[in-house]
Amino acid sequence: MHPITRSIIQGSGIGPTLWLVMASDLSCISDINLLFKYADDTNLLVPENSDVDLAVEFGNIQRWAHSNGTFNNLRKTKEIVLHRPHPRRWSLPKPIDGIEQVQSAKLLGVIFQSTFSFVDHILKICSQRIFLLKQLRDQGLPLRNLHTVCQAIVLSRLLYALPA
Repeated sequence: MHPITRSIIQGSGIGPTLWLVMASDLSCISDINLLFKYADDTNLLVPENSDVDLAVEFGNIQRWAHSNGTFNNLRKTKEIVLHRPHPRRWSLPKPIDGIEQVQSAKLLGVIFQSTFSFVDHILKICSQRIFLLKQLRDQGLPLRNLHTVCQAIVLSRLLYALPA
């Protein structure tokens, strides 16, 4: 018997499903902290008033990865501290050792700012796509086709980001 030293090819159709099955037992230590798993990405959300520190929760994820024969790519791992745009009394917490603390992060195609400002990014994309619709209209595309294109490239983007 030989050990398995390789994984699923990146970009394969079955890879995201296999990751979700494998990561089904990955959970937070605290009930108020949340894990969001999508394809091969895992996102940890720890509120300020959590009973378990962020570093402890992250250590739990690292132990899980080690015991399951995987690893966390620390170069791709980012920490973003979400806060009000102009807080009166606020100081940035100490970052986790080896993890970059950033002001913005991309999650499933949506760019989040540390001040909860992600709407500008979505509106810019939609504005560009509406310009494209105007160009298609000016070229004579029938209204029913414009409606279909609008649903595909504008409404789908707005609805996709809605849960975020």
